[in-house]
Amino acid sequence: MPVPVQLTLFEPVFEAIVDAAAERATERVLEQLAGQLSFGASPYLTVPEAADYLRAPSRQRVDDLLTAGKLSRVKEGGRTLIRRAELEAYIERGSVSPARRRRAA
Repeated sequence: MPVPVQLTLFEPVFEAIVDAAAERATERVLEQLAGQLSFGASPYLTVPEAADYLRAPSRQRVDDLLTAGKLSRVKEGGRTLIRRAELEAYIERGSVSPARRRRAA
């Protein structure tokens, strides 16, 4: 049968460990979110990033908008890029449903 230990002696140590772990976990989550939300890092987005930004169900929606001339593309090597400002203007024109617009903000 285990002998009960007086935890009151160790309580400050446990609290410090838990606080440090929580702080580290928070920092990691914020770093990951910053990496995922790095739209501000470049004025251009790839087609998959643009689809995420518009909350489109697939990148095909962005391809369709490019083909229809509703968005313009910039080619860099083999990559297709879209200006973030143009996506924001597309949203402002009301071309994105209100529910998607709220999520894109």
